[in-house]
Amino acid sequence: MKTIVFSFLAFFIFSNCTGQEPVKTVLQSSGPNRIEVLDFHNEHRCATCLTIEQLTKELLADNYADAQQKGLITFRLINADEKANGAIVDRYTAYGTTLIISSVKGGTEEFVDLTNFAFMNFNKEEKFKETLKKELDAALKRIRS
Repeated sequence: MKTIVFSFLAFFIFSNCTGQEPVKTVLQSSGPNRIEVLDFHNEHRCATCLTIEQLTKELLADNYADAQQKGLITFRLINADEKANGAIVDRYTAYGTTLIISSVKGGTEEFVDLTNFAFMNFNKEEKFKETLKKELDAALKRIRS
């Protein structure tokens, strides 16, 4: 019985990983269509958090260098403990390491929170990168359509 309850709780907690509908938010300011990969962290970082950052940067460099050069995709490392970052931390309800893909098209933002997925798969490099690429490709499709 305990196994069933634990499995249910784990499913419930992690069911919002990938495949979820993006959250839509109307932005206050306009700007170019773009994708931001936001990697929040605390002042003190663990090996898992550093690995999530490393794998994300590797995927971006290997697959999206051209889009990054054009400013279409940006990567931002954000210290959630710094008071100056309070507004963006609140906006995404970031806590410790939080991995967000935000796509902005015509002043409307859609974002996907990949935090749970990242923590569950940081040690499965191929799966981590494959899923992150899938999410980035979907975000690119959203802003180009």
